[in-house]
Amino acid sequence: MRSKYTYDESGVTFFYYALTVLSLVVAPATVYMLFGKKNSDAGAKPKTPKVRARIPKKKSATPNLKLGLILAGWALIFLLSYKVKTTEVMEAKMWDPYEILGIDNGEKEETITRAYRKLSLKWHPDKVGKDLKEKAGEMMAEINRAHKTLTNAEARENYEKYGNPDGMQTQSMGIALPKLLVEAHTSPFVLALYGLVFGFIMPFYVGRWWYNSTRYQKDHILNPTMSTFFKNIREHISQRNLIELLTAASEFAEDDLKYRPADEAALKALVEKIRRVSQIYANDMFSAPKKFTGKDVWKANILLHAHFFRVKIDDGELADQQQQVVMTALTLVHRGLLQISTTHNWYTCSTLLMNISQMLVQGVYCYDAPLIQLPGITWENQPKIFKEKNLYSNHQLMRMTGGEQRKALSLLNDKQFEEAIQVAKTIPRLEIARVLLTVVGDKAITPASIVTLIVKVRIANAPNKIVPRGKGVAVADIEDISDEDTAAIENFVADFGKREKETKQTPPEAYCPYFAGRKDSQWWLSFANYQSGKLVVPPVRISDLVSERVVVLQFQAPPQKETYRFHLSIKSDSYIGNDVMQEVQMTVVDRSTLPSEPAIVDDISEPEEDSIAAQMAQLRGQQAGARRGDDESSDED
Repeated sequence: MRSKYTYDESGVTFFYYALTVLSLVVAPATVYMLFGKKNSDAGAKPKTPKVRARIPKKKSATPNLKLGLILAGWALIFLLSYKVKTTEVMEAKMWDPYEILGIDNGEKEETITRAYRKLSLKWHPDKVGKDLKEKAGEMMAEINRAHKTLTNAEARENYEKYGNPDGMQTQSMGIALPKLLVEAHTSPFVLALYGLVFGFIMPFYVGRWWYNSTRYQKDHILNPTMSTFFKNIREHISQRNLIELLTAASEFAEDDLKYRPADEAALKALVEKIRRVSQIYANDMFSAPKKFTGKDVWKANILLHAHFFRVKIDDGELADQQQQVVMTALTLVHRGLLQISTTHNWYTCSTLLMNISQMLVQGVYCYDAPLIQLPGITWENQPKIFKEKNLYSNHQLMRMTGGEQRKALSLLNDKQFEEAIQVAKTIPRLEIARVLLTVVGDKAITPASIVTLIVKVRIANAPNKIVPRGKGVAVADIEDISDEDTAAIENFVADFGKREKETKQTPPEAYCPYFAGRKDSQWWLSFANYQSGKLVVPPVRISDLVSERVVVLQFQAPPQKETYRFHLSIKSDSYIGNDVMQEVQMTVVDRSTLPSEPAIVDDISEPEEDSIAAQMAQLRGQQAGARRGDDESSDED
């Protein structure tokens, strides 16, 4: 069958084509613009006061351009939808001889001839008026063709095969494009457009996507960075070496953060300030990394230590780069180094990385007094407060009376004192309310059993005591359940997952004036074996702790019968001095100490003698006896 292609002269089918293509582009673009980009902690706008802030970037015209294009796209979609609705589409009608003669399919030849004669008498040109002569001629031509088709064997066979009495015809296929696009005078422009789209724009965006996808891993960290971290991190590594490894990330060699010769003078002056402060207050002289000696690494190291020692940077551009380095470093710690460390179950290394997270958020050096997080407390007056008043931490300050607090912070003026106390009240004081180790359904922990760890933590100074209890269900508090009540513990664990989904809460923002971005207060829960120094399970990040929270973990008990000691630690990712630790003991006993399980009562009665089951059982017994007799006789032989 030959094909004939026709173009859309009226533009009707082109409206459908254009509407479909435009919808496939505009609808996903709109969804991505509205919901595709979520602000992270560092990217969201902070609400707490900041000592350091990033330089506001000039608003790019790209978002406005994208918004304009999307709005224009929706306007075109509505216009095309209106055109599609109001434009009449002429549907092609199939030629049907039965319909023309007014008979049903498959009628006999007598019926066909009778209908033909009846219609011939009605529409013969000599039988109608002058005004119907032309229509009568057209109708008679259709009637004669229909009659011939149904009475001539060859014509009827052609109709049944091809839908036309004359046999195979040319198939007409419409193309939903105006003929204007393929005419000779417009073809160069159409070819140029095709070349631009498929030869430049599409390869450019596909190539850029492929380049970025191969450079970054799933957590949006450069692949060379993860390779460097993986090759150089060790289980027993110092905190200083971890910071040096952090600054060796390839992110700090990118265009906006890399070393420039113009920065040399400002960096040298900054190094001198850092060395003076570190020697006086940290008893640790700042020096260049020994293993990673690149200029980019050195610059990142200087900017990070200027942040740790709160050294002011006079150069505005360098100060902005410092905040970008700090935010990038926090991401690299959380999603890079800590991920590698916890994969190896390294408890000590993971703990040091959590300490570095606190240092980055608060802008403090390791082992600083927690009191330095308060406004008005500086490197200069903090040692005096500790020496004269023996005041070291925020929790120690909050346990004092008002008069004692004012006396302890006498170096601050009244305004500074009020600000310090106000902030000290907001810094969370964590406490472990309950720790339970159990095998669900059993009263003891046996070798290789699945142990469930239940930990309840609370913020002692939370402003609102929100106690999540589930939807419409009175849920028992784990603090009220005794260790021996296995049924209640089993019910609590079974309902825990359902309650956890229903009680998600938004954590408060951490007070971190030296961190330019927003940072929500979150926590890490770690459970490590005291003897081996290994993590039993990967640390759990608690991201929704407002007043209290229950964490449920599972792990396999050791195979040996013994008493084991574990470290349960909960560390803040934002504050120093707020960590809590508790030693937990677990005794693994032999399974023989468990109470014996009740015997299973067999309720199946013996079949009656006259039943089919009894006859079958008797027959099986006779056959078994015959086989035993054969075996015995063969043995005697």
